Amino acid sequence: MKKQLLIAAIAATMSVSAMADMSITGSANVKMKAAELSTGGTTESSSMNMDIDFAAKNGGTAVYAHLDFDDAGTVSNDASTASTGSLTIDKLWMTTSIGSVNVKAGDYSSCTGSIEAVKKCVTTDNKIGLSTNVGDFTVGYTKDMNDSSAADTIALSGTVAGFAFKVKDSEDTYTNISVKGDLPMGTGTGFYLENHNADAADSDTTVFAAHTTVSGATVSYASLDADATGAASNDGDVRLLGSSLIGDYHTAAFGTTATMTDVQAFGANFDMAGNNVNVVVGSADTTAANDLDFTDIVVQRKLASGATLDVSYGVADTSATVDTTNYGAILNVKF
Repeated sequence: MKKQLLIAAIAATMSVSAMADMSITGSANVKMKAAELSTGGTTESSSMNMDIDFAAKNGGTAVYAHLDFDDAGTVSNDASTASTGSLTIDKLWMTTSIGSVNVKAGDYSSCTGSIEAVKKCVTTDNKIGLSTNVGDFTVGYTKDMNDSSAADTIALSGTVAGFAFKVKDSEDTYTNISVKGDLPMGTGTGFYLENHNADAADSDTTVFAAHTTVSGATVSYASLDADATGAASNDGDVRLLGSSLIGDYHTAAFGTTATMTDVQAFGANFDMAGNNVNVVVGSADTTAANDLDFTDIVVQRKLASGATLDVSYGVADTSATVDTTNYGAILNVKF
């Protein structure tokens, strides 16, 4: 009898687990980088990071959580050097619907433009977002529960003539308009255009990027034009020419668009001997100096073990008289 009760209890537990809609995904990586200054001196560091995403669903309601395991310790030539690390639940939110209105509430990430060119995506605590479809468009309102209405935003997005667009406005702060899409002039030709119109005087930024395919290679161009006042508050990724260059382990010394008033960059992405190669060359003006040149080369290879290896090399002018040569590598796995 006891065995029968135990079997019944286990069967009931298994039935509940089978009915639950839950998933766990994530990624982990080891980063290594080094920098040599033209004035002398070398710095080296490494770190490890793991991200885990949990999702649990019941009907039309879902809860999501993102955990960030970060070993930010610097490894030096002294083996006794201690490293530090952290575990952060940096995103936790719920989605559901009330009639035709979609609800998103909690701590989640949101973006200003369609890509992180002018502004990076940020996670805000305790906010609620409401959205609904009006014809072919989506209208949304986001309220920051920790702040005044100055942090609230309204957004409109959709597709017109095959081009995706997004308009986002933050009261007394900015209006951002972005458009992207493919052009009917051959395979692999597209563009991205974004204008960030800040309410503060002389603080606007415009980003334009275009790409096409030539003999199997993707050739790209990108530009950024920012008023000097607004450039100081920009924090987007300066590497505008493809996701293979996004990440702090890569080489160009210019990590973000902060202080940049003008950027002109050209890129090429192609496959060679089982590797993906991405090359970017460009020049940038900042609020401190002009004509700061940079070159970035990243080679990516998928390994038979299931991991991906990126190796990078780059040279960037960090001032009018100093340049930095950067080396980087990352071993990444997704699960």
